[in-house]
Amino acid sequence: MMGEETPKARKPRADQLRNRERLLEAAREVFRGEGGSLEEVARRAELGIGTLYRHFPTREALFQAVYAREVEVLERRAAEDGLKDWMQAVLQMMATKKGMVAALAPVFEPESSFFSDQSLRIRAAVAALHARAVEEGAVRPDVTSDDLMRVLMALGYGPGADPARADLLLEVFLDGLRPR
Repeated sequence: MMGEETPKARKPRADQLRNRERLLEAAREVFRGEGGSLEEVARRAELGIGTLYRHFPTREALFQAVYAREVEVLERRAAEDGLKDWMQAVLQMMATKKGMVAALAPVFEPESSFFSDQSLRIRAAVAALHARAVEEGAVRPDVTSDDLMRVLMALGYGPGADPARADLLLEVFLDGLRPR
């Protein structure tokens, strides 16, 4: 109707923001292994299960929020770190998120906007790191940022992927990237 104002979205209260952060941090820790219950997330955050469900109505919503936060951290690090440090951080994230992979499978479909958004963010971070490394002479120009992503995926999730050996294999790979 004319003359009626639409309600403005309220800015979250400080305690709501703190609770959300506590839940995300607790979930990140709980989901490091295989699975983890929502009750454990709420317990670790020292909040009630109702608070968890107000912020994240489904397990998938919580997983997505944790994953998106990890991508955000990697984006920030890409602007600050060198290629080796960043790739090690990605491998560490992969090693600790294997339990989330199965839970996120329904949203990691090619047509999923969540997948597309996160993938674009990571690819942009890798492209920026790659360009910087090529410019600094640390990486051969014939190696692409897609090549870097392929190696990360193979080391983190490929057949026989071994987190205990990933850093050594990454070091060998990066040594081979240097221009002759």
